[in-house]
Amino acid sequence: MPLPDILPDLAAELAGLRDAIARLAAVAQQPAEPQSSVEIARDSKGAVWTVKVYARDPVEASTLAQGLYDQLAHRYGGAEREREP
Repeated sequence: MPLPDILPDLAAELAGLRDAIARLAAVAQQPAEPQSSVEIARDSKGAVWTVKVYARDPVEASTLAQGLYDQLAHRYGGAEREREP
């Protein structure tokens, strides 16, 4: 294939790559979303219950984790409520 015949294909491929790189650069420039994590664990008769929650707001993460932990404790019984320090 002579060089002039493949030039339009190369130009189109390069334009596609340029657009893809521009989109990747735009994504890389976006600030990362802050996240907090809360882990609550309880050892009860050899079993370890762990609830780990990720959220933007640390208070929201803590509240949600405690609520989920309380639901598990109520459902599977026996464990007293454990609070984060």
